[in-house]
Amino acid sequence: MLAKKLTQASVDDAKRTEITISTKAKIRNTYTEELIFAVCAPIGSLREPVIAKIESLLKDNYGYEVKRLKLSNYINTYFRDMPQEKAGETKAYTMLMNKIQGGNELRRKFGAQIMAELAINDIHLSRHDEQEPKPIEQLRSRRWCFIIDSIKNKEELELLRELYRDIFYFFSIFSPLDERKKNLLQKNLSNDEVNNIINTDQYENIQYGQNVRNTFVEGDFFMRVSSENIDNLSDKVSRYLNIIFESQIITPTPDEIAMYEAQSAAGNSACLSRQVGASITNQKGEVISRGWNDVPKYGGNLYSESDLHDNRCKLWGYCSNDRTKDILADDILDAIVLNEEVVGSLLNGVKIGKEHQIYQLLRKIIRKNTKVKDLIEFSRAVHAEMHAIIIGSQLAGSKMIGGKLFCTTYPCHNCARHIVVAGIQEIYYIEPYIKSLSMPLHYDSLTESEGVQENGKEKVKILMYDGVAPRRYLEFFLMNRPRKDVDGKLISEFGDYYNPKSQLSLQALPTLEQQAIHSLTEKNFFGNEAK
Repeated sequence: MLAKKLTQASVDDAKRTEITISTKAKIRNTYTEELIFAVCAPIGSLREPVIAKIESLLKDNYGYEVKRLKLSNYINTYFRDMPQEKAGETKAYTMLMNKIQGGNELRRKFGAQIMAELAINDIHLSRHDEQEPKPIEQLRSRRWCFIIDSIKNKEELELLRELYRDIFYFFSIFSPLDERKKNLLQKNLSNDEVNNIINTDQYENIQYGQNVRNTFVEGDFFMRVSSENIDNLSDKVSRYLNIIFESQIITPTPDEIAMYEAQSAAGNSACLSRQVGASITNQKGEVISRGWNDVPKYGGNLYSESDLHDNRCKLWGYCSNDRTKDILADDILDAIVLNEEVVGSLLNGVKIGKEHQIYQLLRKIIRKNTKVKDLIEFSRAVHAEMHAIIIGSQLAGSKMIGGKLFCTTYPCHNCARHIVVAGIQEIYYIEPYIKSLSMPLHYDSLTESEGVQENGKEKVKILMYDGVAPRRYLEFFLMNRPRKDVDGKLISEFGDYYNPKSQLSLQALPTLEQQAIHSLTEKNFFGNEAK
């Protein structure tokens, strides 16, 4: 009797397993192999060779049809009132600035996400016949990849990432500043025009302006591309595609491990300004120390959540650096308005108190429009790089000499001199830090060139990080598919082509895209384009 019950239970379990498998298969059958790539690159970077290599490898190695969506084409189409030449400007400069200003005007009139919405609209329409849309149940998977070239602000990025989620991959492409300037000069721009357009492209201090600087750092893959490493481009792109398709077993490089350690260390920081993490590797690429920015405590190291008497700035309720800069601004202003000679000659003897409108206006100018705003000396926190150097010196001694430092943010000038004196030879960062005076103050010992030497002299290299973004480290390096079969042999056959590691259901994707299209309709975009 017991055996009969067990047999019946086994049959029931088998039926349930069969139902479960068939349900999973039905769901999987709705998935699409489509991919959405987007690129972001500071103007003048070697973006074109990267996109061309992605296109060729997707076509040749993965059987994909590649569609490139240039966001600048939307500006040309929907913002037509752009002068071809302006007095005192080269034609190339006028054309580039027209595109920037045209994009700004479209974003001002129709919202910061308008370029991304137009790209989504084109992707959505590509699934349907010209005459009429297909019902969702008739949509079929296709090996298509859309490359969106190129993203200029975070709102565009956030919309695409929110909609396409795991099938969306963001490539941040970077070339050194000197090389970008050289590339722009070859377009017949003047030196002043080159400097102006680089600054405008990186960050416009207006609500609807471009913000490449703060968008770039959100990449999934960082690619440092220059004339010195262009020969490695094919290998680099191939590796990233292998990660996306799981077509090979790919493990992190020592640099990727180190930057992931730096990013994870940043999570320990309670700094009110920004969370920064750093790690240091020895000459073998092994991580020997980590650091983050926070307040030092008696006995050594930094305050942490486990300390009985945690005395960090989060408990003070304010940033000591910002408060001290306010005090400095007041000191400067008081030295002017309380000076009898100044009061007599400029203010006609009128005394101005701290609550006076003129006083407050001058205070704001000093605090926000002068170098006072860039002062960093009055923070209570030890910087991440300094923390990593101190801990590394205590635990690893001389092992950091000749090593590398990885930091989530470009080092400030205070840290730069400590990095140099520690004997570290290379620095890698993700986020720029415009307050840093590292290069002008230490040009004799630092370089942003990839070359071994600069003008015949060896220097510490400060380079943009190149590799998988730490934000997607675990997702990319933990494989979904099995690596071996039941006999213990490597699984390497997957039919004609590999499928992407991550896919989305066509039952949901078109519906989500319709939300962006509906937004265009609500704005009456196609009936009311910018003129």
